[in-house]
Amino acid sequence: MLLALFAMMAACTEDDYKLYDTTQTDAVSFDYTNLNGDPVDSLAYVFNYDIADTHVVALPVTLMGMPLDHDRKITVRAVADSSDMKEGVNYTIDEAVLPARAVKATIKVNLLRDKDPDIRTMAKHLVLHIENGDELWGVGRRSFRISYSDIRPTKRPSWWSTWDPMPVYSFESAQLFFQYFYAKAPQANPDIFNEMVARYGDYFVKATSMQGPSAMYGDFLKMYVLIPMYKDHPDLEWQSIPKF
Repeated sequence: MLLALFAMMAACTEDDYKLYDTTQTDAVSFDYTNLNGDPVDSLAYVFNYDIADTHVVALPVTLMGMPLDHDRKITVRAVADSSDMKEGVNYTIDEAVLPARAVKATIKVNLLRDKDPDIRTMAKHLVLHIENGDELWGVGRRSFRISYSDIRPTKRPSWWSTWDPMPVYSFESAQLFFQYFYAKAPQANPDIFNEMVARYGDYFVKATSMQGPSAMYGDFLKMYVLIPMYKDHPDLEWQSIPKF
C-alpha cells in the first residue's frame, strides 16, 4: 500500500493542481443584476417623462483570469439577426476597455432619443455579444439584450391630481414638471428629494393615486416645484394658481 501511495504521488506533478492556467486567454462576462440583486441578461427602458435626449445603460463586466498592467479591449458587437437598432441612430457604444490591474469594467451603451421617430410608436431591440478578441474572450453570460422606446403616455397618471394647483395634464406639462422637480427639489432639500425618489421611483413610476406625492409632499412640491414653474410658465392651463 505504501509503495502504491508513493507511486501515485510521484505521478502527480505541479500541473495537476494549478488553479489557473496562466497561458490561457483571459475572458470577461456580463455581470448585470436587477434591483433585487438577481443576475439578468436583458433590460427594457422607456424614456417616458425623461427630459434627456440620451439614456446611458451601464453594463458591468467581470474578468475571469489575471489582471494585467495594461488596458485591454473588450470586443463587443451587435447580433444583426436579433437586433433592429441602428448604431449612430438608436445607440452608440463607448470604448469598451478593461483597465490595467482591474477585474471589473463597465460598457456604456447610449440610447438615442432624437434620431429615430419610430421609437415613438414601437420598441426597438439590441442584442450585444462579447466576442473573442486578441487579449480577452467572452465566457459565460456573454450576451445581453436591450429594448427601448419613447412611447409617450397620453393618459393622465393616477398620481397627477385634478384638484391640486397643478397644470391640466399633458405629456408636455408633465415633462416640464419633472424638469423643475429634478432641478429644484434636490437643491431645496436633498433628504426629502431622495426620500421621494425612493418612495415613488424615478419619474414617479411607482406612485399610486391614494398616497401619491401631492398627498404626502404637497407643500414641498408647491413651494419648490410648482410655484417656480408657474412663475416661469403662467401661460399653461393651470387648474388653480399654486400659493403657499
